[in-house]
Amino acid sequence: DETGTSDASKADRIASATRRAITENMELDPAFYRRFSKLIEETIEAYREKRISEQTYLDGVKELAGKIARGNQGRDVPDALRGNDDGMAFFGIFEDALPGPGGVPLEGDEVAEVALEVIGIIEDRHIVNIWSNETAKNEIRNAIDDYFYDVLGEEKGIRLTEAQMDDLLSQIMRLASARFP
Repeated sequence: DETGTSDASKADRIASATRRAITENMELDPAFYRRFSKLIEETIEAYREKRISEQTYLDGVKELAGKIARGNQGRDVPDALRGNDDGMAFFGIFEDALPGPGGVPLEGDEVAEVALEVIGIIEDRHIVNIWSNETAKNEIRNAIDDYFYDVLGEEKGIRLTEAQMDDLLSQIMRLASARFP
């Protein structure tokens, strides 16, 4: 209808605001927000292709917006990370990126341990203006690289290719600069 109060137009407004929230917060928890970005796009597409009704579209968008607003609360993570937003954000990076020994995925608790260990490495080396200091950033990179090689590789049998390690390090550093300014 022309008043702009149809369920579809309400859903469009909510979807637009939700997309904006996702974009604004993406760097703080890429895995979490990427998942919701995909879900919102799928919901919009389903409505545009007439696979769902206006009401279902509105309900779906409202539900996704609510989950994003609640953030990490209710997110399925190991107990060691409950209430730890930094830990949950790093967990999101490692959750799909770490192949366990023999290619068997790591247990959540093991991934949580990696996330907390990496946060510790960052916090131990964090200094004022670190993100404009190449030497300090390299110290963090090298310490994380050593941890991955010595602890994860040698002790736990987790082997990453050089390309996987480079990709993971760049994700870690981006997230670290967003979360530990």
